[in-house]
Amino acid sequence: MKTSKKGIIWIALSLVVVLASFTVMLLDALLPLNIWVHPILTLLLCLFAGFGVLSLVKGIINKSPWFFMLSSIMLGLALLYVLINVISMWWIGLIAVIILWVVVALFSFMTAGNKTEEIALNKDPEYKDYKTRKAEKEEAEKNAEEEPLPEIKSFKD
Repeated sequence: MKTSKKGIIWIALSLVVVLASFTVMLLDALLPLNIWVHPILTLLLCLFAGFGVLSLVKGIINKSPWFFMLSSIMLGLALLYVLINVISMWWIGLIAVIILWVVVALFSFMTAGNKTEEIALNKDPEYKDYKTRKAEKEEAEKNAEEEPLPEIKSFKD
């Protein structure tokens, strides 16, 4: 399987996110910065934030609701962790995450929702109505060569 240039770029960006996350975790573990509760949670925060941003960018480029949903979950978890550590009131963080999810869902519908509408209204460029498909089938049958009948051999031969 051959990887395209876009695939290599996404792999490189993913590796940058993973390496940056491990670097921040090691700095938090080796130098007592006491920014977050535990270095492993710092690693998860960086991973969720980094991959959430990458999924959001990929969702915008591909107009994919799947990547929007994935990014909203990851960014929501990162935001929840940050707000719980900063504010110490979990319910405010939960309200902020729900607001983030609603905003990303609306953004997803605005950018990627048109695909479903085009398919439902038969405006998709790949859509072919019944008459077009029937004409193509008849044309294919006309152009197809008839196969010769197989020879029937008897047992006497």
